[in-house]
Amino acid sequence: MFTVGPVTFHLYGLMIGLGVLVGAWVASKKDKKIWDCLVWVIGGGIIGARLYHVVDWWSYYSQHLSQIPAVWQGGMGIYGGILGGILGLWIYTRRREEPNLRFLKMLDAGALGLPLGQAIARWGNYFNQELYGLPTNLPWGIYIRPENRLLEVMDFKYFHPLWLYESIYCLIIFIIIIKIIKVIPIGRGKIFAAYLGLYGFGRFWLEFLRIESWTIQGINVAQIISLGLILGALGFIMGRK
Repeated sequence: MFTVGPVTFHLYGLMIGLGVLVGAWVASKKDKKIWDCLVWVIGGGIIGARLYHVVDWWSYYSQHLSQIPAVWQGGMGIYGGILGGILGLWIYTRRREEPNLRFLKMLDAGALGLPLGQAIARWGNYFNQELYGLPTNLPWGIYIRPENRLLEVMDFKYFHPLWLYESIYCLIIFIIIIKIIKVIPIGRGKIFAAYLGLYGFGRFWLEFLRIESWTIQGINVAQIISLGLILGALGFIMGRK
């Protein structure tokens, strides 16, 4: 966080904002309408991402209701953000001509910019000292200040930088999507489906490094969603002509 005159900037929010702008710019190279729907997509994405996090940490937020809107403090669930962004885009396209065709075309264009935007935005977690994984002695382990450590790992100092792992993986997805886009035409939803499947695959394995994961009856929620995305993406790509 830093201040310029009367304005205070949160590095977490700045990195997310930068990721959104860069991702939208890249996506707009395939569909100029991306700029028109950006407010809907961002709004839906922020609401969805925050709700996902709040539900995950409801035991805390139920006792601190005033902190629910405080997105600048961190705490955004990417799966909620993706769903919220999709819903925002769907609402936008409902009022346009050929809404289904435009919707799928814009989803495919968004799949080009989304992983790059994620790769940039994940650095916001670095500045907030969050999204770190299990303790590690590896040379690239990241130091976490005591006030930012979870109680069960308070005695450790260095942790897996999960935010960095995901940032690098999203860059890999971006490169793969660039290759895919040369083979599969935009507008049928397959490119976005490929993005979802690829991201789900990486997220499934990264969950094993998390200290605390949202679980229901002992089942990791993010991993179940990831598996669903992988299977759904494969089914959609193979079943759609």
